[in-house]
Amino acid sequence: MRRPAAAPGSWLRPRSQWLPLLVLVLSLLRPAAGARVEWFTAFVSTAYLDPDSNVTVTANSESGRYGDSSPKGSVQGVIGIPKNARDQLGCDANTEYFIPRSGEPWIALAARGNCTFKEKILNAAKKMAIAVVIYNFLGTGNTTVTMNHIGTRNVVAIMIGSTTGLEILELVRRGIPVIMSITVGSRHVEEWMSSQSVVFVIIAFITMMIISLAWLIFYYIQRFLYAGSPFSSQNKKNKNNRKETKKAIDKLQLHTVRHGDREIDLDIEGCAVCIEVYRSRDVVRILPCKHVFHRVCIDPWLLEHHTCPMCKLDVIKALGFMMDTCENVEVVIPESVPDNIPGGNANVSLQDGAEASMLPDSPTFESLQHDDRLTEEDEAVALIEANLENQINSDSSSCPIGCPDSR
Repeated sequence: MRRPAAAPGSWLRPRSQWLPLLVLVLSLLRPAAGARVEWFTAFVSTAYLDPDSNVTVTANSESGRYGDSSPKGSVQGVIGIPKNARDQLGCDANTEYFIPRSGEPWIALAARGNCTFKEKILNAAKKMAIAVVIYNFLGTGNTTVTMNHIGTRNVVAIMIGSTTGLEILELVRRGIPVIMSITVGSRHVEEWMSSQSVVFVIIAFITMMIISLAWLIFYYIQRFLYAGSPFSSQNKKNKNNRKETKKAIDKLQLHTVRHGDREIDLDIEGCAVCIEVYRSRDVVRILPCKHVFHRVCIDPWLLEHHTCPMCKLDVIKALGFMMDTCENVEVVIPESVPDNIPGGNANVSLQDGAEASMLPDSPTFESLQHDDRLTEEDEAVALIEANLENQINSDSSSCPIGCPDSR
């Protein structure tokens, strides 16, 4: 059974099941460089004795931020600043610090910039500082950022705003000891994505858009070319030819085989397609060449080949239907003949419910025989008729009175 050839580019037709695959591809393109940033604030408390009023001034605010590699612990000590007033950055490894109260635990205070956070922290730790406080750039107010200083060991490091840092720096320069206490504040979590990740997402999105656009252009070009190709016209031609073939087959005569049938010439070997002997109630089709076959056998054959299996007569053209016999048609197997057809019914039934024409009532039905049939075939037919008469006589003798077949 042959099927029509698939159209070129049919595999390119859009399908709804491709959408989950596209979503999966896009999900795999999500950057792995995105990260969750966790940081902690620091409560910064300061206290100093005002020399003018002899009053202790204190301040306490959650204005500091721990560095990412800093231990989240509490420390307390006196503030120390670099001795060189022109260099408050603490980037020099030999930086000396001014500590108003020597001998006490002290915390280094340095400005941001000119070197890494790690260098500032390690330089102060070499001078025995228990903690390092770095204030932000000038003009940034009290804003802070998370410092990156991997490798500073167990030195507590925080950042404070430039405003607070400059106030403390001025007090220490005047020689006023400032006691600072640092304690852990609240925890914060931020989702962020690096610039490299953003670039990766943009490139991946543009690439997917280009691939999708190229696929659509290629698909519609294939569709446009196929619309004017011989495949399209051939499919339409095959469909029309199949309809004409079915109409031609419907015009062929049908007949129901009965016991003692003398109306048609039944070949000795039976149906040439299925190689089965004709039985009572079998529905057969009579071709223009007078050859007889089972309807369920010859109909698919004619749809496929258009010719008689015995004499190769083009049945479709013989009925007056002109078409291309080289077509590729889809074979449709007709429904099998029901078994409840009455044995004595001599009416001829047509396919698709059409009424059948009656075969002429002739004892020998000579009009259905070929004029050029050989003598051997005549003898074979006579032998079949004799066998059928004997079978009928034997059935009639064995049937009781009132039997429908009794003569």
